[in-house]
Amino acid sequence: MSKRILVMFPNREYKESLLHEIMLKSGTIFNTINTEVTPTHTKIMGEIKGDEEKAGEFMRILKRRGGIVRELDVMMKFDQAKCVSCGMCVSLCPTKAILYNKDFSVKFDFNECILCMRCVENCPVNAVSYLGD
Repeated sequence: MSKRILVMFPNREYKESLLHEIMLKSGTIFNTINTEVTPTHTKIMGEIKGDEEKAGEFMRILKRRGGIVRELDVMMKFDQAKCVSCGMCVSLCPTKAILYNKDFSVKFDFNECILCMRCVENCPVNAVSYLGD
């Protein structure tokens, strides 16, 4: 089982070893997908690998340590009807979440998306949109 989350820490509460400590305590694996650090906070998107009980424990410990945790569902919308298969999004996607099918139509794998927003910002026909926050 895997669960995608977004966790935000005020910088005074976050240290680099924190996630490693929580993985050891909860018996899970956490794969960091994206990290954003500003002067006031650290925001980490990642995927918890483990059973439901261990994933829940991982999130509870994050909260006790000062993190604001949000489970992520599908955050992007791809409108195939609007898409003109220009390839702009395919060429810009750093994780290959957007690829061509054999018939040169575009397919979007939301599980690989790291929310870099390159596709949203550059799609000439607005076929990709962000649903989050």
